[in-house]
Amino acid sequence: GGMGLGGVSKMWAEIVPHMARATIKHGGGFTHCAYSYPIDLSPAKNANCRYALTGVSSLPGEKKVFFSSYYQGVSDVCFVHAVYDHIPERTGMSAGPHSEYWPRISNLRHAGGFLSISKSTTDDLCELYGMCDASIVSTSDNRAAPIFKPASEEMIAAIRAKFQLHKPFLLCVGKRYGYKNYEIMWEGLSLMPRSFREKYMVLLVGEYEEDRHGIEVKAIHGVSEADLPTLYSASAAFVYPSKYEGFGMPPVEAAACGASLILGPFHRDRMHHIFGDLAMYATTAEEMMAAFVKLGEGQVAPKAQVIARAALWGPDPKHGWNEVARDYLEYMIHGPFRRHTSGGRMCQPLVVDPDDCRFVTTDTGLELAS
Repeated sequence: GGMGLGGVSKMWAEIVPHMARATIKHGGGFTHCAYSYPIDLSPAKNANCRYALTGVSSLPGEKKVFFSSYYQGVSDVCFVHAVYDHIPERTGMSAGPHSEYWPRISNLRHAGGFLSISKSTTDDLCELYGMCDASIVSTSDNRAAPIFKPASEEMIAAIRAKFQLHKPFLLCVGKRYGYKNYEIMWEGLSLMPRSFREKYMVLLVGEYEEDRHGIEVKAIHGVSEADLPTLYSASAAFVYPSKYEGFGMPPVEAAACGASLILGPFHRDRMHHIFGDLAMYATTAEEMMAAFVKLGEGQVAPKAQVIARAALWGPDPKHGWNEVARDYLEYMIHGPFRRHTSGGRMCQPLVVDPDDCRFVTTDTGLELAS
């Protein structure tokens, strides 16, 4: 229930059909209680809950688990809360009782269990709120879409011509404000010798950069998702110096296309398990300069290793969104749950045998484990 538009709804549009198909195939039901925007999540049954979740308890089914995709909770059925990030708390945005984030924070107290989109998000439940029992959190990192794979030489040549990319380019994708931390990239570039800044250019997919940085900068808007894999493939390096994210999808997309990675504190300190030593990391301008020096000397991770690592976060069909669907679905079926909270008092495992209703990923979805 409670799904809005944007990244969150895209994520559930990938996950819910896998969960619904597996549930329905084996005798259960799956209802999408549309709280605001009507989004089709077939084969889940769509019900219009019209900005109120009062009818959840009367939906079909003797044993029920309600998972809230966006900040709303209930107390008359087992309530599992999806947690995405703690950006307001970590970056100084307003997260108080009058902010749009408050229901999310308030519901941390009430839920019987949690679905988390990343190791970092789960770590923050402990660090920020003292909720350190990992057994009540199903943690499953987000995934990249299967379209992200290395582009052919012909496609790379075509995109270079299309956007007039006549030099090796450092690629940046998305917003660049505040905690995205691009200042260290620009400062790192200013420390590089002129020969490097003349050899390379910076390509921004997003807002134009008004300041001059002693290097050619090009910004392009309205890039289709179909063009992104080719831009990642064509880049000399993908630069993503962010201090904080929920999961941080673009580096996985870039790596799946074989791009060399220069990442920031978020990936070095909170999500190091994804790339390990296959990425370069920079948390200061000086470290960014050192990464650029390595890039200029060709000291980068082998492309095949980077692609193989990224495959475990989406491009391999057995490790796609179906794997997240399996992790979340098994948690909602089996728990364990917090029984002492208002949203957890109705929670109990949906099956008696803990080995029942376990699933394996296939190339197309989920199957019951034998």
